[in-house]
Amino acid sequence: MARKMLVIDDDQTVLSSCRRIFESEGFDVVITPNPEEGLSLVLDTYFDVILTDWMMPELDGMDVITRLDVTSPGSAVVMISGYPSIGRATEAMKRGAMDYVAKPFAPDEIIKTVAEAIKRKESEEISIVERFGKLAKAGQISFPTIDDKIIQSLSDAIDKKRHTEAKPSLDSLSGPERLHEIVLAVIEQYNRDTSSLIGMLQAVHSYEGYLSYETIGLIARELGLSEHEIFGTASFYKQFKFEKPGKHHIRICSGTACFVAGGSVLLETAQARLNIGPGQTTEDGIFSIERVACLGCCALAPAVTIDDEVYGKMNPAKLLRNIDKIYREESKS
Repeated sequence: MARKMLVIDDDQTVLSSCRRIFESEGFDVVITPNPEEGLSLVLDTYFDVILTDWMMPELDGMDVITRLDVTSPGSAVVMISGYPSIGRATEAMKRGAMDYVAKPFAPDEIIKTVAEAIKRKESEEISIVERFGKLAKAGQISFPTIDDKIIQSLSDAIDKKRHTEAKPSLDSLSGPERLHEIVLAVIEQYNRDTSSLIGMLQAVHSYEGYLSYETIGLIARELGLSEHEIFGTASFYKQFKFEKPGKHHIRICSGTACFVAGGSVLLETAQARLNIGPGQTTEDGIFSIERVACLGCCALAPAVTIDDEVYGKMNPAKLLRNIDKIYREESKS
């Protein structure tokens, strides 16, 4: 799959040059002269690399880098500067940039800079993961868990309160109204403490199955945070999904054993049949696909789960038969 690149620069020459250079290098390139539009794009699409100009009329490049460090922390950011200096480069690095390149640049120069930025970003992430793992193993940090029981206890408490106030039960409310009540109850459960944001998001995600933009907006308003802050925090963790899952959820293992046994072919098969990618849901809401690091059943590689039922020794033909079988059953109902 091609790497995705976003280029933010108010100079159309730079935009067209970057598109021409990096499309020939196999990148899927998106360009925009508007920094606010660029910052909006990263909320919907993950970009492996982001090139941003230093000085733009609408928003300073330094501010763009600072915000990208929150909303797209996994991207390798490269600053493009027409006025390069050691001081500027150092400041850009402090704010999250991996490298910078001076204008005007030669194709070989910017290609090399981007390649080094990607390599540096990957090394940085590996280092963080290794350190995180060592701390967890030593018991110096603990992993937060999603406790479904908190939702049930909150639902009971809400119903009790509504009964006392002679209001209809939680079950009698519409879906959006019920979700609104649950979200507010979760926030109160954590005493509106923003340091417990992950716990709040986990609880709501456990109830809703994903974090909708409406939910993120509600949490942001109630906690006095920006939607970018909420989304930036949640998007850092793979456990959070931002699109409503399908009625039937397919998880395809991409672990070493499954990959070697043909797991990548299964993913391509599912994507081609359903016309969606990992993390997406079909337009009819019936199927969603998720690529997972390991399903814990390597002896059955390649493995797939459909609605939490494990299918081992899977092959493309069997996968398509299972998908079509579900579609037939859904059409009858």
